[in-house]
Amino acid sequence: MADDTSRTGAGQGLPYVPLPAGLRDPRLQARAVFDGIAEHYDAARPGYPAEAIGDLVERCDIGPASHVLEVGCGTGQATRDLARTGAAIHCVERGADLAKLARRNLAAAANVSITTTTFEALAEAPGQYDAIVSATAFHWIDPRVSFAKAFRLLRPGGSLGLLTNAHGAGGTHAQQPLADAIRDLHRRFAPEVGSWTFPSADDLRARSEAGGDIAQVWARLERKLADPPSVSGLFDPPVVSVYPWLATYDRPGYLAMLATHSSYALLEPGRRRRLLDGIGDLIDQQLGGTVTKQYVTVLATAKRRSSRR
Repeated sequence: MADDTSRTGAGQGLPYVPLPAGLRDPRLQARAVFDGIAEHYDAARPGYPAEAIGDLVERCDIGPASHVLEVGCGTGQATRDLARTGAAIHCVERGADLAKLARRNLAAAANVSITTTTFEALAEAPGQYDAIVSATAFHWIDPRVSFAKAFRLLRPGGSLGLLTNAHGAGGTHAQQPLADAIRDLHRRFAPEVGSWTFPSADDLRARSEAGGDIAQVWARLERKLADPPSVSGLFDPPVVSVYPWLATYDRPGYLAMLATHSSYALLEPGRRRRLLDGIGDLIDQQLGGTVTKQYVTVLATAKRRSSRR
């Protein structure tokens, strides 16, 4: 499924549905697609478990006196939780429609500001932030830019916190005979999207514990569009946690969620409709119209070193 990984070897990225083959610029084209489906994204994408948000806040020392930069806030799913800390949160979101929805969703949070720009283009003086956080967005930035810029914008001892919802093997959505039938639909309607396979929560946990700096860890757990640089001279070794959880969907909710992932959103509309209709029919026929899906939320945090090493 979805848009948060690429098809690479074990221990590199998660080996299930990658971006469609043949994109001229996968980072730019896939990253940009979400703004065109902003309302659907806001309605269908899940948030993050309270335990993961709590650990993010604690490990990054986020409180009322903190200055926080959120990279790629989308429509504000994670921002709403972070705003409750009372910290001054500055969000950057490249999509104008996504940013508009985020402003609407966070209108009551006076401590949140949102700028429509990219992290790459953001002009800020060094050492402005106590924490930089990003939820299911940091992989869209060239890692040769993202980690070095985060280092520059953080004060010494500040924290980088990365969060994502990975797609796990648990739940009825990945069980037989449904999984094989969905693979058949992909072969018929969208062969460039790939197969329907998912890592277990234990596999994700093992990847998170395999060592390396935060860039190396994130490349094993999130979509990998470029080889990660070495950032051990910029950040302390990361602290990484995984949080498996199960979501229950009816047919419309599940198909709406699938449609918000770039691997599906980038398909030609007629093929996407036939593919999703076919998946929906299988859910009705095999599962009585209700499907469960495992998410594995992954959190990685690392402290900025006082200087480059």
